[in-house]
Amino acid sequence: MQFNKQSKYVFMAAVAAAVFTITPVMAGEYADDAGSKFTRGLANTVTGWGEIPKNIANESRSSNVLVGFTWGAVKGVAHAIGRSSVGVFDLATFFAPSAEYVHSTYVWNDARRDTTYGAY
Repeated sequence: MQFNKQSKYVFMAAVAAAVFTITPVMAGEYADDAGSKFTRGLANTVTGWGEIPKNIANESRSSNVLVGFTWGAVKGVAHAIGRSSVGVFDLATFFAPSAEYVHSTYVWNDARRDTTYGAY
């Protein structure tokens, strides 16, 4: 099937309209995702130390104060290193949006729950 000159212009105009209306929507989603990852990375890098008192309190609550101040502190240091490391990685790669890796997203969200890791 051959297109005449007028049909080609109509087709090119339709393709251009589709491209120019879809691209800003995609750019907005990209900017939101990249901005969220940057914010998440910055917050987790700066507040990773908050895992220490969080885990001391959680272990004290679930067991006793002695376990809280020993095992909770060790566990808190490990999670502080983990959260801060993921935060640094998120900051370094914010331009490539990805799923959250630390759960809960921020140390202050759902403080009674243990921190978990994984992209889900």
